[in-house]
Amino acid sequence: MAEGNTAGGEDQKLSDIFLKGWNIFDELEVTDLPFNGSEFQNKVKTAMGLFEQATVIVNQVSMFSANELIDEVSTESLPFMLLPYFLGKLTTKINSPTSTHSLELGEIYFKDHLQRCQEYDLCAAPKSQVAKTDSQAEKGEQRELMEAAFNRNDKIAQYRRMKEIDEYMARMRDAVKNKTADDEDKRVFFLKYLDKSIIDSKQELESLGVMKQLAQMRLARLAGGEADNEMDSFRPSNQNQSSASSTSRGHGHSHGPGHHHHHQQAPKPKPLQPFIITRNATQKAVFGLGYPSLPIMTVDEFYQQRVDEGIFPDEEKVAKMNQAQAIAAARDPNEQEDEEKAVEELQAEQDDPEYIDRMRRMDEYKDVVRRGDGNRHNRS
Repeated sequence: MAEGNTAGGEDQKLSDIFLKGWNIFDELEVTDLPFNGSEFQNKVKTAMGLFEQATVIVNQVSMFSANELIDEVSTESLPFMLLPYFLGKLTTKINSPTSTHSLELGEIYFKDHLQRCQEYDLCAAPKSQVAKTDSQAEKGEQRELMEAAFNRNDKIAQYRRMKEIDEYMARMRDAVKNKTADDEDKRVFFLKYLDKSIIDSKQELESLGVMKQLAQMRLARLAGGEADNEMDSFRPSNQNQSSASSTSRGHGHSHGPGHHHHHQQAPKPKPLQPFIITRNATQKAVFGLGYPSLPIMTVDEFYQQRVDEGIFPDEEKVAKMNQAQAIAAARDPNEQEDEEKAVEELQAEQDDPEYIDRMRRMDEYKDVVRRGDGNRHNRS
């Protein structure tokens, strides 16, 4: 009996800790506080501390096992499967421009979350990267175009799925947090939340990979700048004095023999010579006889010259672009319309400045120009 009371107390304490961290997490998702402000960062640390404390308790009681199925997990335990996901999302909110530690920590949390979801058959394991042979590489251009189209459609489908889940969760979140929802609705809510977390974790891993590369490049550049500054500080004093004296002489007003001009005038470009473009080699030979001093070339030679100079596009690149446009034109127009609507909705949700400016100008235009106005000439 005493053990039951103790376990019940631990469960109650665990649920309270999780709910406190969850409330702060949801607040950070919609807050207007500055990202690099102390108040925002303190809330991030507080939420991470609560979720880490909950993770310790979950590991101590061995709540989850790789040998279980998702149907065997109780409804009360489902929320705690989101702990690695919440911790990974919070690491993306840490302001650490001079370190990649938070990015690496976020990758660990998201991979751990996806691994647990794979163990419970909530998502498929990532496909292994197979080395391509030469024959596969030759046939890969068409395949890459098709894969790009499929990936685009897959992202659109994921965006719609995320939107449906967000709409459902917005209706049920308060009832679940206030414990007024029944057991079945609560289970459906957290299963949908897990579905959303899987899609979001994969997207976050892609973003973190790119951000980590950029951060490493930035840190390497900063380290290189510090090394240059240290080298400047260790230069001989006479060298610095000689450079300073030469600089002073360069900016002086004396024109004596010791004066040196550091700024040399750039050579003037040669004037362009006129040339004649002929349609074929026959015209080239005819015009060449009459204009021996002018450079003559055919249309093909002129086009190839511009391609080599990078002014005109290459024929192979144009063919690939036409092929991609043909694949896009062969798609269902309803899918294209849905895709455009999805892009507009995403721009509206992210408060895209160009989209907002375009909508404002459209509203101003509708205020000035009424429906039916226009060219009414010869209308009764």
